[in-house]
Amino acid sequence: MAASVSRAWIGLHTSWRWSLTNSSFYKPRETEFRRWHPGEPNNYGKEDCVYIYSDGSWNNDRCYGAQNSVCFDAKGPIETFVFIYTLMNWNEAQSYCREHHTDLAIVRNLEENQKVLNVISKGDRAWIGLFSDGRKWSDGSDSSFRNWKPLGPRQFSEDCVSADFSADGLWESLKCDVMSAFICYRDVEPVAKRVVKVRLQKSSSSVDLNDPVVMEDLLKQLKQKLKDQGHDDDIKLSWKKQADGKVFHKEKKKSRKKGRDEL
Repeated sequence: MAASVSRAWIGLHTSWRWSLTNSSFYKPRETEFRRWHPGEPNNYGKEDCVYIYSDGSWNNDRCYGAQNSVCFDAKGPIETFVFIYTLMNWNEAQSYCREHHTDLAIVRNLEENQKVLNVISKGDRAWIGLFSDGRKWSDGSDSSFRNWKPLGPRQFSEDCVSADFSADGLWESLKCDVMSAFICYRDVEPVAKRVVKVRLQKSSSSVDLNDPVVMEDLLKQLKQKLKDQGHDDDIKLSWKKQADGKVFHKEKKKSRKKGRDEL
């Protein structure tokens, strides 16, 4: 990594998702459509729910605030949006829409954003089905490990996270449109391990099988034999040491005495 690079993106980010989770309602990338008002989303005091302005832009707000709402109705042959002239918090609006319609409004594209506007009076605003369920990893994993700077993540429209190498790699939140280096990773399949017992017969009594040079040569011969048999050349071989630190031990012969086998 170049010395001038002081930070890089990692995969943690604020996760926004729709109340209606049935994947059959979404085409590719439709769950990612956003129409944020300039400067939004911010998070002045845990603003995890979203409403739409009558100009078509979106804002995040505290979920317990009282707003009108827009429901999404797909119970008939045509999908429609219904404006609800009743002040409710976001959770109450979600429950109402699920009971009387399909769910809170989902907005999958600009055309649907305009359809929602068509049912809202000028100067009004209403809950839609988008909400935040915290910060998630981009690959969907559920690791709870965090490595924030002492003051933690900042709260003003900073949904993405980077590692700051000038601060020992501690994390900071940033606006997602900031140009920065980034760190990728590749999921590696688990390596299968197998322990095999090997019996060797020395060609000379002077050969010390526990000599590191001899053991290394034996591994090369074994790997070549496996390769000749068609096994993958990426196989890694190693010796397993016993409790006394040695790999090889002289095998004790069994003898017959008084009808018993003894070592």
